[in-house]
Amino acid sequence: MRWRWDQGRLAYFQFENICAIAKVLKSLDGLALDTKDDLLRQPLEMNTGMPFSPVHYKVWRNYARVFQCSMLATKFENRLIITELCQNLAGKNPFSPDEYLNFVFSHFQYPYPAFEEYNAEISPTFPFIAILKFLIARRETPLSLDDVFSYVIGNDCSGLEEISHYKNLNKTSRMPIGDEERQVREMLVFMGQVSYIRWFDKHLYLDTSDFDTILSATIPFVSGMREMESNKEFLRLASLKNYAQIQNLDIKLRDRAVSEFAVREGRKAFDSHQKIERSPLLRTRYFKINPFFVCDVCGLHPVEKYPWLKDSNILELHHILPLSATLNSDGTTTTLDDLKPLCPTCHRSIHIFYKIKLTEWDIADFSSKKMARDVYELAKREIA
Repeated sequence: MRWRWDQGRLAYFQFENICAIAKVLKSLDGLALDTKDDLLRQPLEMNTGMPFSPVHYKVWRNYARVFQCSMLATKFENRLIITELCQNLAGKNPFSPDEYLNFVFSHFQYPYPAFEEYNAEISPTFPFIAILKFLIARRETPLSLDDVFSYVIGNDCSGLEEISHYKNLNKTSRMPIGDEERQVREMLVFMGQVSYIRWFDKHLYLDTSDFDTILSATIPFVSGMREMESNKEFLRLASLKNYAQIQNLDIKLRDRAVSEFAVREGRKAFDSHQKIERSPLLRTRYFKINPFFVCDVCGLHPVEKYPWLKDSNILELHHILPLSATLNSDGTTTTLDDLKPLCPTCHRSIHIFYKIKLTEWDIADFSSKKMARDVYELAKREIA
């Protein structure tokens, strides 16, 4: 079986963009898609700030799989029909990034109703769950794209097997077919948004040891009879009626983990900002890719100024949008572009500058990543 996704649309699968798209689609629910004019383009581009090119093709023609792979909407009788998941993400109390991603991991399956080869009579394969279980089985060993093809896809893993099955997989000669390589790679990048996984240097890494909680939050959705019609099956998969048990378990464990972390500093917690901030993996990978230890603000080169440090690196990683920001209140995925290396003095000073500006503008917090980045650049310019 070929593994499928929607290639070349990575930006549209970032959680904050998915939420922005969901809000627009909710406002357009029931919209006729067979009109002469493209009624999707203007509201999507205006309210998400993203292009839906090319302009000579209707948005639905080029982006239908974005909406369907992210489980937001489908077309039924030439009208836009949104899912219950889309309604949730567009509502006042939407899923956190982890809750959304765990939902997709649990419900996305092959044959998938968004693809032409959908067949309700074929036993389902849960690609994200299969990758996740193999990653857990390997524990500390990172997972490459080649590993996914050789071990997971090559051995026809369905995601329904026990972890013990994944510990004993043998390497196969399975190679990507056509554009399958790019599609599966983008699936791995999409997975890297969840708090307990990192996508670095073309590999997936586990960044937690709480395997039981992960598996409890990503149970393959196999309940109920599959619909023969693809559109009806798509809406069934994206329904929230059968997700309450997993969702509640996830919230309960997250709250407990954050509470325990507040008492025991440095404790690894499932889906917490503190864990991300102190992740040694994040720091290691950042300075592997950026080996020049120079403060981004004052230009201090610690090893040159303090020769006794030799190869030691005392620089700290600054999150341009602070992890304490309201935008990150439900969890966040940190990429290397979100970070800057700062000496300890500049790091403290930048955060003080942030507070001064927010107070000066009489606002409680940053409204976007761009706003935080602009203030960071302003601080750099004002340094004497």
